Amino acid sequence: MTKKTLAFASGSDHKKKEMQMLLSPFGYEVVTPKSLGIPFAPEETETTFVGNSFIKSKELFQLTGIPSFADDSGISVDALGGEPGVFSARYGGPGLSDKERALHLLNQLGENPNRQAHYSCVVTFVDSIHQVSFEGKVEGLIMLDYDTIGPYGFGYDPIFFYPEFGKRFSEVSEEEKNKVSHRKKAMELFLNWFQSIQ
Repeated sequence: MTKKTLAFASGSDHKKKEMQMLLSPFGYEVVTPKSLGIPFAPEETETTFVGNSFIKSKELFQLTGIPSFADDSGISVDALGGEPGVFSARYGGPGLSDKERALHLLNQLGENPNRQAHYSCVVTFVDSIHQVSFEGKVEGLIMLDYDTIGPYGFGYDPIFFYPEFGKRFSEVSEEEKNKVSHRKKAMELFLNWFQSIQ
């Protein structure tokens, strides 16, 4: 491994692609447990994004010895008391598709006039010296229906409206979304710090 390699504690091809897009301009290659051929399924037992992210980054670093980072992210809806939050990926129960989880959220929210929501992302980094975390957020609104036309995005993007774009995240390309996303903001903070310690 070269010094330009970072291990990303995720099995999501969507997230790996997004992280690689963010890291490529800085000259870093992103490897994952999958690309390294390592079984990796840590149980996320914490109740915060920070806690769950650290579970993943710490375990991957212990397994590989490669400086490791992880993210934990989700959507929080004001009118639902911050739900689904850390349970975003399993909201509504096991085995649901992204679309089914988004529709479950719409059903829970109903016609509540308070549509305020935000995406959160916490990125943690662990190596032999450091254990640090960085958080990014993006504010928006939950729409009344599910977008079946927008070709982009995943997860809750088809129901998340970003006022500054005047569009749902499912209607904007990954490149455009990456300019403002919660993950981009957390990654920028991480990368600024990471560059400073090189």
